[in-house]
Amino acid sequence: MKKLINFIQFQAVWFLCIFGAAHQFELLAILISIGIIAWAILTSEHRSHDYMIGLIAVIIGVVLDSLLITQNLITFTTAYWTSMAPLWMTPIWIALVLTLQSSMSWLSGRYLLAGVLGSISGPFAYWAGVRMGAGVFTDFYVAMICLSVLWLIITPALFYISSLLKARHAYSSN
Repeated sequence: MKKLINFIQFQAVWFLCIFGAAHQFELLAILISIGIIAWAILTSEHRSHDYMIGLIAVIIGVVLDSLLITQNLITFTTAYWTSMAPLWMTPIWIALVLTLQSSMSWLSGRYLLAGVLGSISGPFAYWAGVRMGAGVFTDFYVAMICLSVLWLIITPALFYISSLLKARHAYSSN
């Protein structure tokens, strides 16, 4: 049941942030998403892991999404700034990594499979966001190829970082 709740939490944050950006209520969407994420972390069995992986995800997410913008692959819909990753992407990145030890834990240690699935689901998530009005691809095919390559790398990397943090936490608990 916990894994199902975790999956629903991620989907809720993703949809809220995308829909909020597309319909000019991104701040409200961010605030509600923060509430969902706070509840997820407070009820987590891996709280210290979740704090650290969340912080790492924010850094990675801001860098990667800003890179997509600077390379003119995507323009995100936002009321605040356009030269770097929009604020509403931050809760999505945090909610994503909170699935690594829960609803997506079956991919732990399966780096090749995680990469392949990431290379499909990552670009698909961006495409769905664009279709909902949260952004625009400058060139659809180039953007999808670049996103596919990025997510082929980033998905197993996130699982690897998560496993290191989990091992570190287990070691410090003993």
